[in-house]
Amino acid sequence: MTEHSLWRFSRALQRAVNERQTDQLESVLDDNVDWAIYGPIDMFAFFGPRRGKRAAIDVIRQISETVQVHRYERESIMLGEDNAASLMRYTITPLKSGHRISVRVAHFVQFSGGRLTSLRALVDTFDLVEQVLGRQIHLPQIA
Repeated sequence: MTEHSLWRFSRALQRAVNERQTDQLESVLDDNVDWAIYGPIDMFAFFGPRRGKRAAIDVIRQISETVQVHRYERESIMLGEDNAASLMRYTITPLKSGHRISVRVAHFVQFSGGRLTSLRALVDTFDLVEQVLGRQIHLPQIA
């Protein structure tokens, strides 16, 4: 049995973010990768949709210039032949504040020929924003 494409992508992504080495990441991205990280774009410029390998690499460079990833834990994962979904918890440090935070991210990825063709990442942004601001956000009660 061959290694699932998700594992190669995960290692390449971690190396690109923490070591700023994108050569392995470039080799696992499709030239026309459809990439989107959903969250508050006003707070995090690297959130939002992107198209193509260069744009995805630029997002990873922005992330690596913003945070350091210390640890990640897989809470849940489902693998298909050419796709995968995972729920992850990352422990990161924003480089400006130096204050460690924890954030949950759900990933939905698709591969073709061992290359990433589509990524959708949903960030638990409410918790993330509270941690970045250093205070609770109080919303009015709706019901």
